[in-house]
Amino acid sequence: MRRTVFLGAILGMTAIVAACAADSTGPGAGRQNVTVSFSAGTAAAASLSDTSSALRSITATSGTDVLVINKAQVVVARMELEPASGVCNSDEDAGDDHPDEHECEELALAPTIVDVPVTGSMITALSVTVPAGTYSKLDAKIRPVKGKGTASTAFLAAHPEFTNVSVRIEGTFNGKPFTFVGSPHAEFETRFNPPVVIADKGVNLTVHVDAATWFKTSSGTLIDPTNAAAGTSANAIIAANIARSFRAFHDDNRDDHDDDGGR
Repeated sequence: MRRTVFLGAILGMTAIVAACAADSTGPGAGRQNVTVSFSAGTAAAASLSDTSSALRSITATSGTDVLVINKAQVVVARMELEPASGVCNSDEDAGDDHPDEHECEELALAPTIVDVPVTGSMITALSVTVPAGTYSKLDAKIRPVKGKGTASTAFLAAHPEFTNVSVRIEGTFNGKPFTFVGSPHAEFETRFNPPVVIADKGVNLTVHVDAATWFKTSSGTLIDPTNAAAGTSANAIIAANIARSFRAFHDDNRDDHDDDGGR
């Protein structure tokens, strides 16, 4: 699979399916199921702090410094699948404060908090139906919710701690607890090569998140999250790391590998 990654983003757990003009010339008819699974960390950079139980965390080390991520949450603004025909209807957006000029609302969603899996396992966080057909691109975005529109207002009323926040991470740095909050605006665009055919059996797409890199500098040293307040250079590095840490691929057997040979 050939991927064109601009920035990082992630997908949501609660979806509102809207209409879009899909290429329905492929096999299958009607609406078919699409699931989205998530994995986190890398074999080289992430470790399991407790291999004997399900309570595991992502751990990154540099010299004598040790950073552990126990919980990571991201606010999702939207997610789209583009049909191979490239023809999309521009429907009303489902809570996104920044609508795009060209919209494919195959998997539109209200503002949603997604828990990035840090347990060493994969989770299936999204399951919806879309028109059967051939799809060439997946686009997803994370950014703070600004409170415009009914869905955004409801989201902030239910989650006031996420006002002007798109990322919330809990863990420890050298044994001391921290909670990092940030507001990166991020997007990734994945082009499927070959295009994904959604037919009678549906498909699974996996989003892999390299969370072990979030608090590392370009030289590999770790950033103390308690020294990364908004406006600091450390905060900017973390935001940029988060933005480029996401990628998606076709993965029907949910083994965290690209079914089309890209990974």
